[in-house]
Amino acid sequence: MPENPDISICIPTYNGGKFIAETIESVLGQTHRNFELIVSDDGSTDETLTIIHSFKDPRITRVDSLSRVGAVANWNNSIRHAQADLVKLLCQDDLLYPNCIECEYELMQRPENRDAAFCFSLRDFVSPAGRKIVGRRMSKVDGHKHSKQELLRKIVRSGGNPIGEPMAITFRKDAQQRCGAFQGDYVIDLDMWSRLVEQGPALFLDRRLSAFRIGETSWTASLAKSQTTTVRNLSKKIITENPSMVRRSDYFLGCAVGLVRAPIRRVSSRAILFGDRFFRSAG
Repeated sequence: MPENPDISICIPTYNGGKFIAETIESVLGQTHRNFELIVSDDGSTDETLTIIHSFKDPRITRVDSLSRVGAVANWNNSIRHAQADLVKLLCQDDLLYPNCIECEYELMQRPENRDAAFCFSLRDFVSPAGRKIVGRRMSKVDGHKHSKQELLRKIVRSGGNPIGEPMAITFRKDAQQRCGAFQGDYVIDLDMWSRLVEQGPALFLDRRLSAFRIGETSWTASLAKSQTTTVRNLSKKIITENPSMVRRSDYFLGCAVGLVRAPIRRVSSRAILFGDRFFRSAG
């Protein structure tokens, strides 16, 4: 068991047997070695737990087996026992690139960044068959520090999640404890990022450090129909709580952008899945 780990990497799982080994291997292969890995399983009925227990690395410090508490409670349980000051939540089918933790830890530890509540980076997409699809780029310089107002306006104006999925974020444990547990449904992660920035600015790394798995069985896919409504509700909440920072015009812009991006995301996901079937049949 590592003493005083620099970061706690927490994986909530449920019937993730197909990809969980690859996800854990991407954690154990990090160039930054001083971390702990915590797994919280939400009553899997497949081989998930057997696969997890097959790894003997001492940095896997805790594996909880719950009895179907639901996704949100499982996310919260996965970070509850984190020992480190920095925490990363990693979904069961996503991947970290080898230098992910090294880059994020170094940035968060700089003296001038000690006020930052979290950092976020670029990510790629990966298909169920393992094909990598390069994600978009942002127009900010590496290491840019986003203020509360800047980030909240970006969230509302985007009509979606401009920060990223959990594997692209590392947050300070004390900041998360002050703003409370994960909550909600589709925007469980974005809701947390919008509350974390209340505790301090956010740092952006203009580097691709992880990959988000697209799949027909992903939680995101199953909740796609509720995406527009939940994102709009979160935007309304942000405006109500921060009327001097975010304008109504930002909200209407976000609604328009969301209406355009939603079908594009659906078509893109279907095209990626179709590509997997095509390459599989061609092979």
